Order: sequence, then structure tokens, then C-alpha cells
Amino acid sequence: MMQLNGIQNSYEANGQDCFNYIARYGISNVQIQGVIEFKDRINSILLQQAVRLSIDVEPILGCRFVENEKKAYWERFKNIDEITWYTYEESEDKDKAINDFLTDPLGLDGQQQVQVKLIHSSKGSTICIKVNHACSDAGGVKQYLYLLSELYTRLEDDSKYRPLLVESRRDAKYYFDSLGIEEPMALFNPQQGSQQPTWAFPYHGLELSEMHIETLRFSPENFKRISTFAREKQVTINTMILTAFYRSMFDMLMPEQDEEMEIYVTTDLRKSVPEDKKQTICNLSSMMNVRIARIEEESIEKTLQRVAKAVDMLKSKDAGLSTAVMFEALGKIEYSHCLQILQGARKQAIESKKSSPLLSNIGVISILRFGNIDANDAYIVTPSMYAPGFMLGVSSYKNTLTLVVSYYEPSTRKEDVEQLLNRIREELEAVDKK
Repeated sequence: MMQLNGIQNSYEANGQDCFNYIARYGISNVQIQGVIEFKDRINSILLQQAVRLSIDVEPILGCRFVENEKKAYWERFKNIDEITWYTYEESEDKDKAINDFLTDPLGLDGQQQVQVKLIHSSKGSTICIKVNHACSDAGGVKQYLYLLSELYTRLEDDSKYRPLLVESRRDAKYYFDSLGIEEPMALFNPQQGSQQPTWAFPYHGLELSEMHIETLRFSPENFKRISTFAREKQVTINTMILTAFYRSMFDMLMPEQDEEMEIYVTTDLRKSVPEDKKQTICNLSSMMNVRIARIEEESIEKTLQRVAKAVDMLKSKDAGLSTAVMFEALGKIEYSHCLQILQGARKQAIESKKSSPLLSNIGVISILRFGNIDANDAYIVTPSMYAPGFMLGVSSYKNTLTLVVSYYEPSTRKEDVEQLLNRIREELEAVDKK
């Protein structure tokens, strides 16, 4: 396939790109994945063409990350059409085929940025996608799902369709502009360190033998009742889930009552970017660190009030700003220094045996339409964190709420993950029945 005009041979790597790439060295598997289900059959040839076009429309997807001691950068693959971007499988054991794809590493020793697989069975089609976190966060992966559906639909209408190259920023400039910040580095305070983690999800050593994925799903009926309760209490669904996460962790670990426990909550900075400022598929997220203490025999309503107060206080201070500035700073220093900082953080987590869990709510996935076929189900699989790290991912599609944990045994045990998800289910279902 002829490459679109205007594609560069190299691109700048920003601070978030570097951070997420370096995470492959002992922090996570740096893979964000998506599963899309259809009751009808998707055309394999059209999907393969759409995948190939997407690599030109979003040129970063056709690049590899180049580690350079001074300044890392993205370099376009020279043999684009010799790389396997797309695979197809006929299988009546759909669940196994999906799991095999999700638990496989990215190609080219992790240097590939995207891979797509179509699975056909007698019950319909499943599209699985795998994106490298080095080039995109979960918000960008959602954008990739939309791009793929658009390209497929256009190609179905016109087999000769060739889209325009997406030209926009991959950094946080538009976010800082929205806050009236011209020089974000002026806000950076190297002396302002983050608070130390006070706990970790249960783990048993550091061995990573086998990747697993556990999901917890709420039907549209249950999700509606949870949403109604959230509106009555004037809180967000994310705050509801964070509250259930906290209460479940409290029950499992029973920390001291007077000590605040921390959970990091990711935030999508795209929400602050004006609609007329288009962002390409990229890393554009931040985090806020919520901290509350356990209170013996506290009702879920009381815990919800405390979590909501803590979240609102952080939001009023533009909590995501400090992390965004930190990522900006990482992009300004030499790559070798950035590597040393993050490897030091990993060493500290292992020595202290503590690492604040993460809650990553990707939010609502809009209706995915491939030609005339609407997807009946979709969800995002967040990265597998290496112990003592841990992440709970959340997404929803057509009012079905999906919580997912991707992890490695034996360091993180299946029974512990199942216990957590069961406790979260009990917490949210208890609210559902009020």
C-alpha cells in the first residue's frame, strides 16, 4: 500500500512517552488493549486495509521508540509492509482465542505500537486490539477504536478511499493553554516530592510467570441503579467505584485506622482541551493521589462522603496539573537521567514493599459502528502492573460497566484478585439495593 504524503521519518518523544516506555523495565507490560464484539461478521479484508491505513493516518503507530542517552525519539519503521499488523483466526473457542491474543506480548520485542486481530466464530466476530502505552494512553486507545471504525466504514463505501494525514500535537500544550499557563516549567518544583505509599495490593514475591485477566461486569439494569444512587448522592460513578475499591482494600488489608491510605486516580487531560484543538493519538493523562484512612464499621454512605470530599478538594486545586508538569519536566532532562529516576522509584517500591494502587477509569466508549454493523459489546483492558504495583481498569459500553484487572502470577494471586472484585461487586450491589 502506498504511504500517505507528509509522513516524517522521526518524531519527538515527550516526557509521558519516555515515562511509559521506561515502565517496561520492571513496572508494567505497557499494553493497553481493547475487545469489541459483534453478532454479525466483520469483513477481514476491509479490516486489514483499515488497520494498514491507520498506521499512516496516525504516523506514530508506525514508529519504534529509540532510546538515546541524550534525547529519545520516535523513528518510522522502514519496512512497514513487512510487519504483521493484523491477524485473522476462525475459532469456535472464542474465549481462548481472545485470551491468547490479550496475554501475548507486542511484536518486534515490544517495539510495535499496534496489533489487531479478528476472530470469527459461528456466534459472530470479535476485534481485539493491542496498543503500546509508550505511544498512547487509554484515552488515545479509545480514539484508535473510533478511527478504525471510521476507516473500515469509509473503505466499505469506497475501496479506493485514502484519508488525510492527522497533523496535530502529541504533547500537553493545549492543556496548559486552557489553563492560561504559558511556561509550565515555571511551576515545576524539584523539591516537592510526592508522599510515600503506605500500602500495596497483596503480592507474593516478584516472579512473573503467567499473565491473567479478570473482569467484573455490571448489566445495564444494575449500572442504571448504581448511576441513580450516584446522582442522588451528587457524586460521580468514578467516585462510587473508588469508594468500593477503598472499602474492599480496607477489608482485605485492615490498615491502621489513623493512617491515610493512597490510591492514584488517572485523569484524562483531553477533557480540558478545547474541541477545536485536535490531538492525535498520544499520552495525555495525569493522576491525582486520593488519601483517606480506614474507619471501623463505617457505612458505605459515610465512606462515600469522605472520598467525594477528598476528590473534590483535589479537583479544586487542579490536582492533575502537578503530574502534568512533572511529565513536562521529564521531557526536558536527558533520557538517561529519566531512566535513572524511574528505575530508582521501582527499586524503592520493591525495598519498601509498598506501591499505591491505581484506578484508571477510561469512561464511556461511544457506539462503535463498522459499516452497517454496530458492536454489541466493548471494553478496555488496562496494563498489567508488576508487583507491588496494581491497577483496576474501568470502562463502559452501551451501559454495561466493566472492571478489569490484568496481572501476573505467581506474584499476584488469582484468588486475591477475585476476592477484590467480589468485594467491589458486593459493595456496589449493596448500594444498588438501597
